Amino acid sequence: MNIGKSISLFLMDGTPDGVVACELFNWTGKGFRIPRSKLKELSTRQDLKKAGVYFLVGKDEEDSDIVYIGEAEDVYKRLLQHQDKDFWSEALAYVSKDENLNKAHIKYLEFILHKTAYETARYKIYNSNTPNCPSISEPDQAVMTEFSENLQLLVGTMGYKFFKKLTKSKVTKQEKYIISAARGANATSVITSEGIVVLKDSSVATSEVPSTPQIVTKKRKELTASGVIQEFKFMKDHLFSSPSTAAAVVMGRSANGLIEWKKEDGSTIKDNQPKNTEES
Repeated sequence: MNIGKSISLFLMDGTPDGVVACELFNWTGKGFRIPRSKLKELSTRQDLKKAGVYFLVGKDEEDSDIVYIGEAEDVYKRLLQHQDKDFWSEALAYVSKDENLNKAHIKYLEFILHKTAYETARYKIYNSNTPNCPSISEPDQAVMTEFSENLQLLVGTMGYKFFKKLTKSKVTKQEKYIISAARGANATSVITSEGIVVLKDSSVATSEVPSTPQIVTKKRKELTASGVIQEFKFMKDHLFSSPSTAAAVVMGRSANGLIEWKKEDGSTIKDNQPKNTEES
């Protein structure tokens, strides 16, 4: 059972698209979301001139989400140095309020966070080098691991999902929806809070029917070109915004995902939606 968390957000200039400070109750860390255009205005903030980790987030030329993960003994100074990188539009910075982070600590945080973001594979990682794991004591590892978990929670609160896995580690049979159809379509999916995730190793139809909507054909080509689908198979979990789009890509034709995706017992997504029991 998950335990609730108390998080405070402070709009430092009174607007939702400005600088935001974020804190978690009973945690020594503090986070900032900083639009690139606001960086100069923070030159006098001493709480940003501490040791910590930071993320530069933006888009590449293909409009894909990318993130650069770094560490610094003076986070604000390092952010200024990154102004020669033109891809990022916003920075996230995380420091310790009690100033107990040293160089080894932040290098360890950088290592953990880079590894987690890479394994999650939600964003492209902009770093050219993979951080090394520094040697720190076992107690320090435990403290920094907890610090990292809280930090990742605040990153999600700030609206970024480069640490959030598409699905939980173990998905039960009862949670899975399946399509087994013509021309080799054989896929498994899971409903999440973000949409529907078609799982790795799912197979798509090897051809499309003549009446396939152009938007479906385009989507199948995009997923193939990006490497998500290779040889008519999903190479990794992939999130779709709607069950119908996912079903159409899998089946190579127009499809109503609410009734095409079925559980092992034969029930559809539509069957398992909440029912309105109130009388009209």
